[in-house]
Amino acid sequence: MATIKVPQVVPSPAEDADALLKAFQGWGTDEQAVIAVLAHRDAAQRKLISLAYEQNYNEGLIQRLQSELSGDFERAVYHWMLDPVERQALMANAATKRIQEDYAVIVEIACANSPSELLAVKQAYHGLYRRSLEEDVAARATGDLRSLLLALVSTYRYDGDDVDDALAQSEAKIIRESVADGATHHGELIRIVGTRSRAQLRATFSWFRDDEHSTSITKALPRGADPTGYSHALRSAVRCMADADKYFVKVLRNAMHKSGTDEESLTRVIVMHAEKDLKGIKDKFQKRASVALEQAIARDTSGDYKSFLVALVGSGI
Repeated sequence: MATIKVPQVVPSPAEDADALLKAFQGWGTDEQAVIAVLAHRDAAQRKLISLAYEQNYNEGLIQRLQSELSGDFERAVYHWMLDPVERQALMANAATKRIQEDYAVIVEIACANSPSELLAVKQAYHGLYRRSLEEDVAARATGDLRSLLLALVSTYRYDGDDVDDALAQSEAKIIRESVADGATHHGELIRIVGTRSRAQLRATFSWFRDDEHSTSITKALPRGADPTGYSHALRSAVRCMADADKYFVKVLRNAMHKSGTDEESLTRVIVMHAEKDLKGIKDKFQKRASVALEQAIARDTSGDYKSFLVALVGSGI
């Protein structure tokens, strides 16, 4: 469920475009006026505002926003203004260029989306870059990390609830053997995580936990220093497939760590999920952290960036 709050009576796109132009004029940008409009409009409404702004004032709204805003606030607003599918394609492309550091972005796009949503992202990627996402992942990742990421982005998974319990039990055994005694060959593990449906994987992980006397698969997976990023990417994929909301709670908590705020990860989760499923993530965050998500954001951020994120999380209108 989304967290953004759209007013019951929404001004016309032309009225919103005019309000934004007024916010840009004068001695300084009225950032709060920008937030009051854009943080409370859904993707379809934002697109119509952009069209009205360009038609009425002969300039692109996104380009004007980039020139008027700055820092983390500007980057958050820029990504918010993009079409949601193209936004993910753009983020995936940026991640492929720093794949050993930013593989989590690709894992999230592959594992948190439904098969049809992932297909739409890949189609948008192809349209924007004239290359496939698989092509760029294969060219820029290596070893087991490449094998895992390719499996995740290439598969069109079954999206239903049907589960083969015998298969789940047998593949739990395969996983157990794959990670036993520090084994490094994970071909079968990658095959299972990269191809099975979310429901099937949850059943497999449940069998693994039962067989291992309540040890979860994430605790059994390899840990420690891994310069390739594979081990962490594998745990991230498993967590995201098992419980996407719980996975994103962990990402948010890590992003707002006392050692410093990871604004890139914080922005990514809020912007990508605010009009999709952030409500569930927000509820689990409060249960896990014993503090409301908007309070945690307010504590770790400041200024217009803070106001914008808090608005997307659903606080105030």
